[in-house]
Amino acid sequence: MTQKSTARHHFLIPSKTNITVHPSALSAHNVWLKFHPGKSYIQIRDVDKYHKPPVRVIRNSNKDHYLYFDHFERMSQIFQHESKLSQPFIVIKGHDQQIVKMAWSEVLALCFYRDVNHVLLWQHLKKHCAQSILRELMDCDDLRAKDYCQFADIDHHQYEYQQRSLANETKELGLEQDMGWLYEK
Repeated sequence: MTQKSTARHHFLIPSKTNITVHPSALSAHNVWLKFHPGKSYIQIRDVDKYHKPPVRVIRNSNKDHYLYFDHFERMSQIFQHESKLSQPFIVIKGHDQQIVKMAWSEVLALCFYRDVNHVLLWQHLKKHCAQSILRELMDCDDLRAKDYCQFADIDHHQYEYQQRSLANETKELGLEQDMGWLYEK
């Protein structure tokens, strides 16, 4: 018995193909956009298309539309600098639960960036990502600030310092805000 292939390699030109974020990954993508630091990237525009890293996409039912759900940074580079070049994609069949996990793993990876605001990132993760997915991706039982600090490999004092700095900025701006999260342990 032969098993039908579930993934196919395709080369697409993004400026001539409709490629958008998968609806199940949209919330994660929006949080990623908010916290991803603008930075330089390695120019691979002139690398042969067979040697570029492929991005997984799902072909929508109308066959002319593709949906991506992870590799947000690579897709950003493609859209900004390589949209007229043929790019490698792997077309797969999607499963919403797996799509959501992969999308949020992209956001969670931001905690390893140098200049990220850990307090705000953690607030957004807890607000927009399902707790069960966060627990699974972080491999923890609770979702406390100390669990985030351990996962992000930052000192809890550094996290608390960012909390105080954020509270002072908010106070200086004269904005009323619920500050209950400041005392979260």
